[in-house]
Amino acid sequence: MRENTFQAAYREALQRARQALLASDMAACCSGGGAVLARSGVDERTIRLAFLNMPVYITLPQACFRTAYAGEQVPAWEQILIMHYLANSARARLQHTLINYRRLRDGAVYAPAFERRCIQPLVKAFGSSPGSLGSAASPLGGELAGFGDCAVRIPALPRLDIICCLWKGDAEFAPEAGILFDAGAENFLCAEDIAVLCQHIVIKLIKNLTS
Repeated sequence: MRENTFQAAYREALQRARQALLASDMAACCSGGGAVLARSGVDERTIRLAFLNMPVYITLPQACFRTAYAGEQVPAWEQILIMHYLANSARARLQHTLINYRRLRDGAVYAPAFERRCIQPLVKAFGSSPGSLGSAASPLGGELAGFGDCAVRIPALPRLDIICCLWKGDAEFAPEAGILFDAGAENFLCAEDIAVLCQHIVIKLIKNLTS
């Protein structure tokens, strides 16, 4: 029953995201979001953008997703995030100032869950060896950034970078981690979406560390 409830919720969220995107000015969304919009047939257009270093294609007007790799599917949660991002991108702007999750408008509401699902697993996996974060982030397009003892800047979406930072511990202090992003990130994605995005980035980083 619980699985069916989750599936129904995802289907509903997916449908709402699709409707919001299709009701938007597609050219403005793609221009603002750093995506490419091209005609791919008589009645079809295709949006192309990168999500976590993976090329993603969205065929319109059906809003069907595919990747550049045969047989690889785009999970529902990724489709939802990408469509939310694009639908907001026509009016969204970066502020070129970095903030942490608590400084989002609704960040305080979701902060305990964010700490539990994102920050704590990041510390547990990389706290004892911050230097391994760089190699784990490389498949996601991540590059080293100048924060903490080790940090990586990951291009989650064309206009939205996620920065994962680590501070190694010592005899007095335990290791710490932080996640930063542009203060304008919530113009592209809501606080809940940003939490989902960061959680899955951390999951992918941990998977890359152990693979």
